[in-house]
Amino acid sequence: MNNNKKSLLAGGLVSSAGLFIAKFLSIFYTIPFDAILQSSAYKGVYGGTYGIYSYVLTIAQAGLPFAIATLVSRYMARNDYKTTLLIRKVSFYTMTAFGFICMLFLLIGSQPIAQQIASSPELVPLYRNSLCILALAVFIIPILSSVRGFYQGIKEMNVYSISQIVEQIVRIAFLLIVSVIAIYALGFGRHWGVYFGVIATSVAGVVTIGYIKKNDSKSVKPIQEHAKYQDKPAEDAKFIFQELIKLSIPFLIIAAFGYCDQIVNIMDFTPGLEAYGAKAGIAMTPAIIDQYQDAVLYKAMKLIAIPMVLAPGFSAAIYPYITEARERKEKHLVKKYVLDCVESVIYICLPLCVALAVFARPILYTLYGVSGEGSELFVTTLQWFCIEGVSATICPIFSSLVMALGQRKKIVFTTMIFGIVKVATNRLFISFFGVPGMVLSSLLAYVIFAGLNIYIIQKEYAIDWKYTFRKLIFIFTGLAGMFLVSKVCYWFGLLDYSGNRVVALLLLAIMGIAAVGVYAGITLYCNIPQTIFHFDLESIKAKIKRGK
Repeated sequence: MNNNKKSLLAGGLVSSAGLFIAKFLSIFYTIPFDAILQSSAYKGVYGGTYGIYSYVLTIAQAGLPFAIATLVSRYMARNDYKTTLLIRKVSFYTMTAFGFICMLFLLIGSQPIAQQIASSPELVPLYRNSLCILALAVFIIPILSSVRGFYQGIKEMNVYSISQIVEQIVRIAFLLIVSVIAIYALGFGRHWGVYFGVIATSVAGVVTIGYIKKNDSKSVKPIQEHAKYQDKPAEDAKFIFQELIKLSIPFLIIAAFGYCDQIVNIMDFTPGLEAYGAKAGIAMTPAIIDQYQDAVLYKAMKLIAIPMVLAPGFSAAIYPYITEARERKEKHLVKKYVLDCVESVIYICLPLCVALAVFARPILYTLYGVSGEGSELFVTTLQWFCIEGVSATICPIFSSLVMALGQRKKIVFTTMIFGIVKVATNRLFISFFGVPGMVLSSLLAYVIFAGLNIYIIQKEYAIDWKYTFRKLIFIFTGLAGMFLVSKVCYWFGLLDYSGNRVVALLLLAIMGIAAVGVYAGITLYCNIPQTIFHFDLESIKAKIKRGK
């Protein structure tokens, strides 16, 4: 296999690893933060406002990080270093302007949004104030994203990946340390934990920008040196701005429609559950809705975010490589990149989501202390959302591939279809099925979305998926092995353990290692990871023996 192909997989894995570690850290900080907030209502506020912020941030960025990466990789491939540096400058000012506009939008819209999503009038001020604080992050994080987009374009995926971890560590350290001091030492109310949690996002953004800027001397200076000796002048700044906007408009539409599922879930949460309660004859009190919000927004969504990082991770890595291959008209290489990307995400995503589903009960007990009569609500909610974890990880990969293949107009159409289906069915499905209705609505939208994108890819490149389907058979065999491991654990009563949480963590680790080990063993025996990640197991064994 050539080095470019290895670099693509390495870049995807490195980029995903940074996001994975960042999300993994975000799971474990919720253990002490859960104890700090205590109230399900406060956890619902934190999860709900953060979901709104995430969507507005996506709009604020307007797909510009990917547009920046695409343009940078394009001009680097042409050895046009002056234009590459100009892109860096223009993108910084563009992202700053977009962030400022969206910050104003969130400040103005904080009150009506708070009134829509709050489970009771008493929580409206807390929702509103939290959204106002997060408006500052909507201004800061797009600036960070412009810097990341540049590094992504020059294929410095280590900096891109490590910056994700730095941002998360700073955010977690700030919110936990400041919350503990304020609440336990200074006697502040527990709702201040929500405020410090959202302030931490802006603090982490500023620190991470500083961290990335420290790498400029190593990564940007060589480009500046090459630019000094370049005879050809840089492209016009106005032209670069127009190119950025032209590339980002499809991303903006994709952001508005393609990432609408979470905000639609949040906005439909209270009215949808109230309608479900009226149909089913169940009294949906504010306390019950707060509990559901805790289960969905604070727990389930955070846990399924772990496998979901694969989509943005591989998407971030694949853009520069496919862009270069298309620039050089290497169609065969583009096809290989598409297969590598899809198969890698499927191989890693499915066991993660299955593990979350089959070990939902011990995971929730170990991390959050969920047990007793009320635990069933949290367990079934997480298991349902694992289905969304699969669809929300795998399906967006096809849209990223369509975009990378230059089919911007078509991806706008398919993404609008996704958003329309989600918006049209979400509240209706919630009113009939309750919380599972959110998942079913998303699943329907994702299946239609993926189907349309696969059709576009096939029409353009006629990719042969025969061997991918064969690999899927063996992957599902490995997943069946994981399910059998969970059944054995159930028969021994390990899934229902509710004693010491340190012991529960050790038991969970043993069960998880056993399940993943069975999956890895079956798929290795069937030669699946070897063909997906392009390594020879026998050669590795031989090297280990020689090392001994």
